[in-house]
Amino acid sequence: MRLAPYKLPTQTADGTQTLVATAPIKLSMVISDQRVTKITIQTTKPQSTEYMQVFEGFEFGFEALGTWINTYHRSTSTHGPASDVVNGILASYDTTSDNVLTVSLTRAD
Repeated sequence: MRLAPYKLPTQTADGTQTLVATAPIKLSMVISDQRVTKITIQTTKPQSTEYMQVFEGFEFGFEALGTWINTYHRSTSTHGPASDVVNGILASYDTTSDNVLTVSLTRAD
């Protein structure tokens, strides 16, 4: 992550951990037995440079850039839910009428 306030730690404890809590982004992970089971990113500014750069790190890491950017646009343009699976990772997007975007990444079953 190139943006210093959004760099993630190399280790963290089990449980639900809020790793970033700055305007406009909150990022948390659910960790069980030192394995990440869920990543949640919430932003009040889904079109911001900060959000784009933070989420692109995950998109590139999971090799999901082409698919998840389309999922993002479906959710933000309709202010509703959208989801897609890439490489076994489910990305669930939901944008409220107030333009708050929540993205959850989990393993697809």
